[in-house]
Amino acid sequence: MLEFENQITIDRQVDEVFEFATDLTSVPKWNYFVSRVTHLSGTPGEEGAVYHQVRKQDEQQLRIVRKVDGETFIVETILSTGPDLRREMAFSQVGESTRIVDRWRLDLGVPALLEPLAVGRVKKAVRENLGKLKTLLEAGTVTLQDGRTFAI
Repeated sequence: MLEFENQITIDRQVDEVFEFATDLTSVPKWNYFVSRVTHLSGTPGEEGAVYHQVRKQDEQQLRIVRKVDGETFIVETILSTGPDLRREMAFSQVGESTRIVDRWRLDLGVPALLEPLAVGRVKKAVRENLGKLKTLLEAGTVTLQDGRTFAI
């Protein structure tokens, strides 16, 4: 089981960052590894809502398990649809900016001896994607690692 945390500060108000970052259908605009996210069931953006996520190497279903506006967002994979993932994003206002603490618990099924290598690579990729989120929200446009360009 891999566990890690990244933090980033974005020069935008917490409600604006929270609204965009927790809209799972916007993830492909700042995460190069995700190509599409579609809503499947439940009230979009609310606890219990289920989404289908298409990534470069696989597909999975995600469920929003907790959402406290402007504070906390937790999403988990629905077991049997992909790697066991629990992602918790905590948001806080810091002056005129927003700090995100992004905690991951991920089971890739790798042997324990390889976990330190795997966690380093995954944590770095997540940190890079958070940087793209920051760029998109602050500049209004971003070019992802794979060359796709998005604007808000």
